[in-house]
Amino acid sequence: MFGLDRKAVPRDLRLSYRNNRDHYVDLRGRPTRSRPLFHRDSALEVIPSRFAASSGAPLIAEPGGGLLELVLDSAATMPVAAVDGEPVAVGDGRVLVALPAGRHVVEVQCGDTCSPVVAEIEEGRTASLFWREEADRYTRHFGPRETSTAIPKSLVYLYEWAAVVVVLCGLPVAVVNAFSIDEAGSVAAVVSVVAIAAILLVFLPWRKRERARVAELKLEGERPGLSEIVHYPWDGPAAPDRPELLGERPERLPEFAPGRGALLLRLRAHRHLWKDGDGVRVRDSELASLMVEAPRVRIDGLEQPATWGNWWYPLPPGPHEIEVSYDAVPRGANPSDAGAMPDRISERLAIEVGAGEATALRAEGHVFVHREAGDGGRILADEGSLFMDPEAFHVDWMDDPAKRIGYWDTTV
Repeated sequence: MFGLDRKAVPRDLRLSYRNNRDHYVDLRGRPTRSRPLFHRDSALEVIPSRFAASSGAPLIAEPGGGLLELVLDSAATMPVAAVDGEPVAVGDGRVLVALPAGRHVVEVQCGDTCSPVVAEIEEGRTASLFWREEADRYTRHFGPRETSTAIPKSLVYLYEWAAVVVVLCGLPVAVVNAFSIDEAGSVAAVVSVVAIAAILLVFLPWRKRERARVAELKLEGERPGLSEIVHYPWDGPAAPDRPELLGERPERLPEFAPGRGALLLRLRAHRHLWKDGDGVRVRDSELASLMVEAPRVRIDGLEQPATWGNWWYPLPPGPHEIEVSYDAVPRGANPSDAGAMPDRISERLAIEVGAGEATALRAEGHVFVHREAGDGGRILADEGSLFMDPEAFHVDWMDDPAKRIGYWDTTV
């Protein structure tokens, strides 16, 4: 998203949403992402919790513990950060959190969720994590280092622009002139379009190679900031038959357990934080700090470890039933229609797993929360939704930079 102001608020949000409706709703009328709640003042604010935290003053770790430095940089909705399921900060900026030594799950939610990071806190030391949201408000980087977000320079973009122009403009011109081919001007037009199309076809293999090179350069810039794949339980021994948290955009997948396949489950929740009005606030940290609770995942009736994010579940070959559910009303919100809304929203899907193969599913949850009009209005939650669908996926895509980026960056 080179050259775009990530934090700019569109002048006319209603017009922007109307012109880009397909960004937020699919062809079946299902929501695909949230319309962000913009804040003119999005400075970071510490949320009181059982962990000592500071956004400015120095912080000293307690005996037997260390510090977590967390840097948040969003494009729109104020992000909320949590450690071990407890919110500790909301907004853009830097926060220090004092934590006991050991592994801790660090999660950030903005307009939607991403894979959490399991941070290793060592006694007397500081661990750093960086979370950044790109201008598309979908791509996020979350890991131990800041990443390069510059788009690699390449003529492939000019090639693809030329191909679009030929398809949208050149072909119609050629077809129209083909009906008057006896005229000299018509012949020249048809020949010109055919010649340009032929040149583009000749360079088609180059486009594939160049796209792969650009993807590799992009991944190279992101690699230092990738989080590690972590098996569950976090402090247990690594074993190929254990579930694993993959991180936001992993560059590899775990090895298959002998004689087993796996379920690749992508879980994402979207926070819809406004209902009426123009979607812009001066500041509403209370509303922005409401987190979507972690989902519950059951495989063949057995509950599995789960968070929002990308998970790998080793499974024996054969049929399996997957159930995903989550709390419909975040903590701190009130049901808008008490008694009529379900406590939890759930979906089930039957899958088939083969030995040495990964079956991919995607579960998208949507939470709708808004503040009543007027000063001090209550925060209300409307009925949410959950959609679970199978995805096309092949393990060998991970060895192809372009296909890997294409898969992890798929928005719907």
